[in-house]
Amino acid sequence: MKRIFELLLIYISLFIAGTLAFICSFHTPLLKNIDVFFYRGLFLILLWGCVFSVVMFGFHKVCADNLVTIRDIILFFIAFCCINVVLFTHLPTTADRSISVFMLGYMAEHPDQSFTEEEMEAIFERKYVEEYGAFKKRFHEQEVTGTISRNGTDGYQITESGKNLIKLYDFVTDAFSLDDRLVHPR
Repeated sequence: MKRIFELLLIYISLFIAGTLAFICSFHTPLLKNIDVFFYRGLFLILLWGCVFSVVMFGFHKVCADNLVTIRDIILFFIAFCCINVVLFTHLPTTADRSISVFMLGYMAEHPDQSFTEEEMEAIFERKYVEEYGAFKKRFHEQEVTGTISRNGTDGYQITESGKNLIKLYDFVTDAFSLDDRLVHPR
């Protein structure tokens, strides 16, 4: 039982330290050249997963009683990356992209005011889309991702990669019975 507790302590300590390093990375120039927030986050997760897996490998070399095995190192890397990807996509990435978060945040900034649905829609269009450049930001992301490419001097077209992504979202839309108008606007 003592060995399980010691191993669990190593896992938890390294996970917390790695997650804190990941979060703090956004306040540094580390991988700042990746200007798509989502991709920068994924690369940082992989980076810190590798770094702290190497630290765990140090425990493997130091512990004479084989407390930490190669299996533990692989499991740690997978768990670290999976858990942090889920947290990253559900919290900061959602805050970066969500209409709902923007709407609630705007209302929280004006707590004594009430809004009609039409007023909120106008605020969204004026601030989020126009003033904050949300559409331009998403358009740039698609170009960087390679799902669209410049066609000549003044236009863009969907690439094969973009078409394949839409096929994936067709599957997701069907599998989860989602409204497909956002995938296939008419």
